[in-house]
Amino acid sequence: MPKNSSKTSIFLASCMLSIILLSLISSVILYRQIASLQVAPVRTELVSFINEYEYELMRSTMAFTEAYNHHNDSGEYKEFNTWFNMLLSRYQGLERIEKQHSEIFNRLNLRLLKTNLQQIKLFISRPDILLPANLEMVKQLFNQLVIETHQFQKQWVFQNEGLILAKQNKTLSSYQNSVVLIFVTFVIGIIMVLYLFSNNKKLLILRRTLEQRVYMRTKELKDSNSHLISEVQERKKTELQLMQSQFAAEQAHKKIQYQANFDPLTKLANRNLFLERFAQASIRADRNNTFVALLFLDLDRFKYINDTLGHSIGDKLLQEASSRIQEVLRASDTAARFGGDEFAVILSDIEELHTVNLIVDRILKSMASPFRLCGNDAFVSASIGITVYPTDGKDSETLLRKADSAMYKAKDEGRNNFQFFTAQMDIEANERRLLEAALYKAVEAQEFSLHYQPIIKSDNNGIAGVEALIRWKDEIRGYIPPEEFIPLAEEIGLILPIGEWVLKEACSTAVKWVENISEPFILSVNISSRQFQKCNMAEQIANVLAQTGFAAKHLMLEITEGLLMGDDQQILNQLQEIREMGVSLAIDDFGTGYSSLSYLKKYPITTLKIDRSFIQDINIDTDDDELIKGILSMAKSLNVSVVAEGVETLQQAEFLLENNCLLIQGFHFSKPMPAIEFSQYLQLSDSQPSLELKFKHDRNCA
Repeated sequence: MPKNSSKTSIFLASCMLSIILLSLISSVILYRQIASLQVAPVRTELVSFINEYEYELMRSTMAFTEAYNHHNDSGEYKEFNTWFNMLLSRYQGLERIEKQHSEIFNRLNLRLLKTNLQQIKLFISRPDILLPANLEMVKQLFNQLVIETHQFQKQWVFQNEGLILAKQNKTLSSYQNSVVLIFVTFVIGIIMVLYLFSNNKKLLILRRTLEQRVYMRTKELKDSNSHLISEVQERKKTELQLMQSQFAAEQAHKKIQYQANFDPLTKLANRNLFLERFAQASIRADRNNTFVALLFLDLDRFKYINDTLGHSIGDKLLQEASSRIQEVLRASDTAARFGGDEFAVILSDIEELHTVNLIVDRILKSMASPFRLCGNDAFVSASIGITVYPTDGKDSETLLRKADSAMYKAKDEGRNNFQFFTAQMDIEANERRLLEAALYKAVEAQEFSLHYQPIIKSDNNGIAGVEALIRWKDEIRGYIPPEEFIPLAEEIGLILPIGEWVLKEACSTAVKWVENISEPFILSVNISSRQFQKCNMAEQIANVLAQTGFAAKHLMLEITEGLLMGDDQQILNQLQEIREMGVSLAIDDFGTGYSSLSYLKKYPITTLKIDRSFIQDINIDTDDDELIKGILSMAKSLNVSVVAEGVETLQQAEFLLENNCLLIQGFHFSKPMPAIEFSQYLQLSDSQPSLELKFKHDRNCA
């Protein structure tokens, strides 16, 4: 296409766009001027307001004349008062309008209006209003108001008419200009269309020519540069590899992000994502005036299942437990795993705490169902501690710490329950932390000691053996009962060094006693199930016996029924190896756990120790009496010895002797004593047969 033709087209198009723009501007101006011709709502209201005021002024003037010319008619007085009160209220409206539109009232003397109205009000309130002079004065005041208002009305109407006429003339002129511009635009547009149509054929011919040239040139390039095709293919391969590498990098990045926010085993949120979700939930709670409940959940007996059934089964249990928790939660809630068997849950947008109770109940019921894992049935429950934002704290660290305290309270209350945090729990948690620190210090400083309680032969009151009982005297708290610190030691892992020390110390001390007594003598030592699960107890016992020189036949280990529940082959192997050494095995607190005849037949148990809770109700609860008789009968049939613990009265001892329970232990005979006192007790019992207790059958023989 020639350059001149191209420039001409550009010029014509520019001119057309410019004129269209001018036409648009003129149309906008015309629209605004036409819009301004409308009488403003404010001005219309003012006209109506002034007209009403003038009408009320004239009616008040007429009513005054009628009322005070016929002053005996009370109805006319009432009509005048009505119109005059309306006139007074209308004046207050004029004052408000004057403040907003002062330019309109430049010619209306509101001060005169106010003065006249006040004088009229003053005159009609006087008792001598009926005097001709006073009546004439009021009429003059009304006439001044009427004249003033009429003149203002005439000037205002004349002014408005002039403004409207000027605007109309100006708008007509703008409209004429806009019509001319639009007409010119239309003519130029027709010229442009004709010009472009005449050049369309030339443009089509030029397009075909260019397309043919491009086609020929492209063909020449393809023929002469075929090697570029292979390069392009190689480049595509390289780009594909780069895309694959980029995709792999993105996937790796997503995996890293996932690992940073989710637990790899359970697929629940981890601590980082949990804290982020809690921050979001707390912001919503502040905005909506709601609550956020934070749950700290621990699986009861998980460590035992993990130790007895294996870590792979434990991992499957954690996965199943996580799924159960997720199923009972709402979509807005968040569950997280903090490690081990500890979980945390955020219940957001809580309006009533009753909602928390319902959700927690569903969690507990879900956890109480059996877990079927690789052919094994596992039974666990959950202990849950609950804190509420913002009631119990404003930050996640505080709420988690308090929820942890509430969780331990739930465990103390028997597990498989939940507890809301209270201030007392904070105190107990602090005491537990102090006790834990003191326990670490006690292990390091060896602050423990052993006391010994004799086991008595009920038939001749001789000493059959002694049970070694650990004691701990703290520098600050004094003596701390074993039932307080032993469970804590098992939980934090200190039971291993403590248990090893107890076994070694008891064997070292009892060596001298065994040498000085002719009767068979048994040293009974309590062993925690954690010791069997965490180390090889058979090897440890063999080492202790070798170091102390204590004979295996004089040693008896007391274990709990819970150790036998897992039916673990490793535990069975250790117990059999220990029994082959000649060491006796006793089940402590028998009757309170889950033992059965099958366990007693499978494991090499030699002695049952009846729990003190059954002994205390002898001759009080007949069910306990029958239960003890049943245990004694069962033990006899299995050729297993029985020791009755917690015997505190002569009646209890007599009942046990009558039912052939030959070994008795309790405060009725002796309290636990330090080693020195027990040595003296041992010597005294050998040298003075008069210490023999008198039982019921002795009295019958007498």
